[in-house]
Amino acid sequence: MILRRVIKHFRNQEWTAIGIDFLIVVLGLLVATQLTNWNSTRQDHARGDIYSKRLKSELRIELEYLNALLAYNISTLEAGRVAYAGLTGKLALDDETILVNAYRVTQYNWYERRRAAFDEIVASGALGLISDQAIREAAISIYSTPLFDILMQEGQNSKYRDLFRMTIEPDLHDTLGRECGDRELPNRVVALGLLTLNYDCTLNTSTKEIAAALKALRSDPDIIRVLRLRNAQTTGRLSDIPLAIDSSGLTALFLEEGAL
Repeated sequence: MILRRVIKHFRNQEWTAIGIDFLIVVLGLLVATQLTNWNSTRQDHARGDIYSKRLKSELRIELEYLNALLAYNISTLEAGRVAYAGLTGKLALDDETILVNAYRVTQYNWYERRRAAFDEIVASGALGLISDQAIREAAISIYSTPLFDILMQEGQNSKYRDLFRMTIEPDLHDTLGRECGDRELPNRVVALGLLTLNYDCTLNTSTKEIAAALKALRSDPDIIRVLRLRNAQTTGRLSDIPLAIDSSGLTALFLEEGAL
């Protein structure tokens, strides 16, 4: 309709009318563009809010896992120190205490990262939609650190873990795992599958079998050396885990909510 009217005005040389029609077209395009941009911005804000909530929820779980991981490694280091003192004779400890702690040093904790929201956001190129800088930076920091892979690799590939398992009889190892191994941590907020070694246990086996196991461990010339190595690794990670938590800003992110 506008086009026909412009042609008619052009034929009649009605320049003023042509100018008015032109302005109408330009203004219409500007308004349409503005509406499109406004609607796109509104949709981006809505997506950003949804992503922020999902991301913060997953970061809350990450923080709970990290704190549990820190506590777990504290327990394994304490076990390592007791085992070292007992195996070397630096402390007079009963055989069961030494064996239980020697076993617990072989344990390591890991968990499957909660990063589905972050991966989706990055894949869709929507990281910029997260308006909360603290959430965005915390996610980038905690999901890019290699610390968790290092912890798992050190635990899986521990020379002490291998040597202990090669030395202890399989039935006794099963008993140790069943009665003194990982247990699910009851005090959790949102995370599932948190593990702990921080509890007292009693082995349901003979003192003779325990004594034989300790004799086998002490007879291996490498057991003390690899135990020292494992303890040193864990000591280092007990500095790395809090550093990862603090540098990512996770603690500050949830501190105001009273969740810690």
